[in-house]
Amino acid sequence: MTLRSRKSEGSVLRVVFDTVIFVRSLINPFGIWGQLIFDHAEEYELYLSPPILQEILEVLERPAIKRKYRTIIGRGMIHLLDIFSQANVVEIAEIKAASRDPEDNKFLTTAEVAGAQYLISEDGDLLDLEEYQGMKIINAETFLRILKQGEQGET
Repeated sequence: MTLRSRKSEGSVLRVVFDTVIFVRSLINPFGIWGQLIFDHAEEYELYLSPPILQEILEVLERPAIKRKYRTIIGRGMIHLLDIFSQANVVEIAEIKAASRDPEDNKFLTTAEVAGAQYLISEDGDLLDLEEYQGMKIINAETFLRILKQGEQGET
């Protein structure tokens, strides 16, 4: 497992977002998720891994998503791809089993390798864990509140 970091500011929060956060940010760029991704990106250090990127792209290509949200591709996709290009990429050789939903393990492993303080999710299986390897697992609304208050500690 290796970590390739583009920034090394110790005071910046290290975070991993689950796929739902990115998809919802495109569907509603003015909602909580869009604010996190598009308006507050300078306030945290984003970490991704190839399995997370693959899942995001697969979800955005689903026919039901494309049919229901035709404007997703044009509206925010270029901005989102720019954010991805500036994110830190974590290479994970092995995905550890830690969640009751095996599909969520990629987020936990990515966050662990990245040394993330927060995993931001809307997934009940992840949120029920509350914490993993010293990292807090919180929803988007809670993280946005932390950013807006300028807090970097307790939630």
